[in-house]
Amino acid sequence: MNLNLIEKEIKSKIRFYDGIHLTEFEGLSKRWNEISTIIYQEIFNYINDDQLCSEDSFPIRSKLSGNCYIDSISYIKSLNPQGVQIMFETRLTEYLPAGEEDYLGLEITIFANTIDGEFVVWGVDSSSI
Repeated sequence: MNLNLIEKEIKSKIRFYDGIHLTEFEGLSKRWNEISTIIYQEIFNYINDDQLCSEDSFPIRSKLSGNCYIDSISYIKSLNPQGVQIMFETRLTEYLPAGEEDYLGLEITIFANTIDGEFVVWGVDSSSI
């Protein structure tokens, strides 16, 4: 299935927790293209994995419209291990007679030891909406 990372009329909510400084946020913001590529790839991998998304149980792949967006982003200073954790709440939509609606939520967590460090995907969790 193809996937489109779209922008919604409502802007993503951004939250800061546990000691994230403005300079750290600015440094991470400069890496947005890299971060969004990781998020896109994780969503793409999830919806195209027959063990996670199929026609037999939720989520049903054929219900997905192919559109998704980032609903919120949370930045968290991690102490063990030390670094920055970023949690993305994404929404995948489905087409209904009344229009396009949210269908599946995916929370994707990435981590980097430093602002310039390599990002590691810590997890992808799904939820029905």
